[in-house]
Amino acid sequence: MRPDREDWAAALAAADKGRVAALADRIRARATVEPLAPPREGLMLMQLRDSVAGAAFHLGEIPMARVHLRLTAPEGVAEGGAALMSDDLALVTRLAILDAALVADLPEAPEIEALLAEGMAVRVETRAQRALALDRTRVDFQLLSEDDA
Repeated sequence: MRPDREDWAAALAAADKGRVAALADRIRARATVEPLAPPREGLMLMQLRDSVAGAAFHLGEIPMARVHLRLTAPEGVAEGGAALMSDDLALVTRLAILDAALVADLPEAPEIEALLAEGMAVRVETRAQRALALDRTRVDFQLLSEDDA
């Protein structure tokens, strides 16, 4: 089962970079890639909301890259895109190519789905490691206030 499309770029970015690059480059070699918007990379101001008062504040700048393209292959045409907190425009372009190829159901779709599954597994493992690290920092303040007597 495929993850939601909004998760494809993050999942593919977590998969093996060499395999992602090789597959996207192979698709690009046999298809036409046309940008639908200028590829963009740079810093983006990240805005969050305070959880108590609900007031907006700026956390800082983060690197961001975005690509929107049309992929035309003998088997079909599809639009693809990717946006990632990264300054690697080449990677984000490759992710957009894989996005379009999967939408167009090109012959490489099973390989892309395998990379998606690999990336999703990596993301689940990363979340589990972060949750474990967070759990280790948890303090039970009630125990600290009890008398040792």
